[in-house]
Amino acid sequence: MKLIVANFKMNLLIKDIHNYLEVIEQKLNKDQVIFCPNNLHIKYFSEKNYLVGSQDISFQEYGAITGDTSINQLKEVGITYTINGHSERRQYFLDNKYINKKVKLALSKQIKIILCIGENLKAFEENNTFSVLKDQIDNALKDNLNYINETNLIIAYEPIWSIGTGKIPTNSCLEKTILNIKTYLKETYNLNLKVLYGGSVNLENIDSLQEVSEIDGYLVGSLSLDPNKFLTLINKINN
Repeated sequence: MKLIVANFKMNLLIKDIHNYLEVIEQKLNKDQVIFCPNNLHIKYFSEKNYLVGSQDISFQEYGAITGDTSINQLKEVGITYTINGHSERRQYFLDNKYINKKVKLALSKQIKIILCIGENLKAFEENNTFSVLKDQIDNALKDNLNYINETNLIIAYEPIWSIGTGKIPTNSCLEKTILNIKTYLKETYNLNLKVLYGGSVNLENIDSLQEVSEIDGYLVGSLSLDPNKFLTLINKINN
């Protein structure tokens, strides 16, 4: 069974969430899908016993960090996962030091991590993809290995140039890149981790993506905002 993560980003209002939950009720496997809505909407999913993750956490457990949400507050409303290192967060707010701190904090609080890694278009065109991914992995895991195991960390490979553009790597490129990630994690850290693919996953390309044997699941952005289309995508993945 492939794991599917729905990243709502900064979308939907409460009325949309209620409608969403009505549409999906009893139509998906609750062990397969992790919903990552806006922090204000997390409780609506957790109250119905869906797997829920936050789109980020503060790098500190508590304190005077105006605008942040602490991991304790997020646990209180029901998260069991958090996304860390998404390219949009890296672009505007994060550097490797804070990603590393968040890995340690989340795992110390028994919150599982979906660690996003990905290269920009320049790195891809210059064949530096794996060098970028390796550095992102190393920086996130440094000094955190005592907390990490094969059940509490998931890798999400999202080429930055693919997010929201409709462009995705070829199947052969994806197969090679994801295999390289898994091999590096095994050889360097002795970890056999799930690797998801994210970046313009949609109903038109999912059949092709399903042919990539190394993909263990998907991180889905804009398509996940429409509950009917999202259910169709899940059915395609499962069939």
